[in-house]
Amino acid sequence: MRQVLALAAEALEFGEFPIAAIVVLDDRIIARATASEQRERRFLGHAELVALEEADRLLSLDDRCNAKLFTNLEPCLMCMGATMSFFLGELYYGLESPGDGAVNLAKGWVRKEGDIPGYQIPKIIGGILREESIKLFEKYVSQSPPGPMRDWAETLTNLGEPN
Repeated sequence: MRQVLALAAEALEFGEFPIAAIVVLDDRIIARATASEQRERRFLGHAELVALEEADRLLSLDDRCNAKLFTNLEPCLMCMGATMSFFLGELYYGLESPGDGAVNLAKGWVRKEGDIPGYQIPKIIGGILREESIKLFEKYVSQSPPGPMRDWAETLTNLGEPN
């Protein structure tokens, strides 16, 4: 997770949101990405999605089930869905995201007969180096102009103790 935080800090230095993701298989990093919405001027440049897309080109189904995704912010609905479609084995994140995080939605999902068989909920562990993630968002808020993304990031800095 420390490598994720270092990668997120690098993204922040380049004016990007301080969000990063790393995919690990057999203790080896096989994919890494940072948020790229600002740099690429597109909405789907989420770090988790980009890292999973990179890993998607490399891994077999068996490997996917053993892969781990590390990210410093709880995945949104789109990225959580990508972890499930990818058959990811484990998801680790630092800071919860009450406004758009989708971990609780995924945990509450129940497969029904007739559903697409291509989804698997990974093992999920949150709160890893949580305070360090908050500090990155504090830095983002301190150097960003007013606006909706700064306002959203500020809500993350005010979370206090974990839920």
